[in-house]
Amino acid sequence: MALNVNSLKTVNRDERVIPVEYLVLHYTAVDLQETLAIFTNPKSCVSSHLVIDTDGEVYELVDCLEGRAFRGWHAGVSQWEGVQGLNDCSIGIELVNYNGNVFPFTDAQYLSLHRVVSRLKEHYPNLQNPRQIVGHEQIAGFRGKADPGLCFDWVRFYSENYPGVTPPQRQAVCPAELQARLLQLRESEPESPEERSKFWCSVSALTETTVRLIQEASEPK
Repeated sequence: MALNVNSLKTVNRDERVIPVEYLVLHYTAVDLQETLAIFTNPKSCVSSHLVIDTDGEVYELVDCLEGRAFRGWHAGVSQWEGVQGLNDCSIGIELVNYNGNVFPFTDAQYLSLHRVVSRLKEHYPNLQNPRQIVGHEQIAGFRGKADPGLCFDWVRFYSENYPGVTPPQRQAVCPAELQARLLQLRESEPESPEERSKFWCSVSALTETTVRLIQEASEPK
């Protein structure tokens, strides 16, 4: 399968090659233009290896597709199965979506994600195991991270990329009650693309704060 990639390098990375043990999926909370602006702004101190737009276009900002992955800045404080700080050992993919707990992902995104994962599995043997694919919410839900969210179809993802294998469970952290409130906000979104990105970025920040407080409240005292 052909994989067409737009190369747009960022300085928001570390100049060292990492061992790739995991793949982490995210949603952007803003549109493509704002996503690329943030990831290429040295002051933002954030980046992802790859970005997949709603039309399926793929952008590589931190090298990873040719068998050598540099350390990106996508996971932040994170932990998973005893591993701390997944920036040290994972590739991050951002799917353009205002809020993955509100908006579904596109067929074009799933198709490009399939092509990307196929390429990555060729280079990084650990990614041939479906358990090594996680969402940001699995590794940093304790900080309120809620992506890729309830609208990401993990069953579809695993069936397309790991057919015939029993998929691992990937539980979203956004409660259904919160999702219902977020869905209501679609009626209030601004018309202009710039204002819409600002609006949903604020909503995603609110989502993270709410999820973090819920997580903290559920912790044993």
